[in-house]
Amino acid sequence: MLLERVLIPLDGTPAAESVVPLLEPILRRSGSEVFLVRALSPSDPRPPVQEAEEYLEEIAGRFLDEGVCAHTLVGVGPASEVIASLAMEEEITLIAMGVPPGDVDPVMERLLRGSKPVLAFRQPTAPPLSGKKRRTILAPLDGSEASRRSLPLALELAGVLDARVILMRVIEQDHEELEALNELHGVARRLADQGLCAEIWIERGEPVGKILQISREEEAQLVVLTTRGRSEGPLDALGPVTLDVMNGSPVPVLAVHVHGP
Repeated sequence: MLLERVLIPLDGTPAAESVVPLLEPILRRSGSEVFLVRALSPSDPRPPVQEAEEYLEEIAGRFLDEGVCAHTLVGVGPASEVIASLAMEEEITLIAMGVPPGDVDPVMERLLRGSKPVLAFRQPTAPPLSGKKRRTILAPLDGSEASRRSLPLALELAGVLDARVILMRVIEQDHEELEALNELHGVARRLADQGLCAEIWIERGEPVGKILQISREEEAQLVVLTTRGRSEGPLDALGPVTLDVMNGSPVPVLAVHVHGP
């Protein structure tokens, strides 16, 4: 289960902490365990471990008040290495990060190359996930099997949030429409066999712009995408559409890494 064991890296900044109020009500409903992590610089001769533990305990109290089991973990070393190592040791099922404005930073880049799904959250311009309006999850597909690997996670969240799911293909040429419709209908039928209902949308235009446009117009609370590529290599190998959506999205983006070309 995606939400079974959730790791949240925190560094004391408002951007990192912004993911906490987003997740509190979701994790309460799903019966999750939360692991709050603080990475301290290895260059500090006397890392402020006690101060970091007290900081994490304060945040953990917010989850405990919501009835969510919360653990605190402090590590010394580069942030991406501490997070990735603890994620493996604790059998984490999702890494949820609040990230500052701007392009994907080196810590997020390394985690996107790993085996754990990553939820990247910036302060949204859309309504929060705890709002009363019917929630929407946008799942763009591109016709590849790799892009469909994010669907199980999207559907798990949809069940927890009682959200509608939009399956969307963005095409540039009219001759692509039939193939796109066949793909989406096929996916929707498989979901229906599992008792899940999804809407089918075909849009024309440039993929990144359309994904961002629809996420705003439909007031989506989450966009679910795959990243691709090897664990090493240029950042663009992770998938330029996914990276551009993450950099420009007004709502949280759940990125599921798929190894390979």
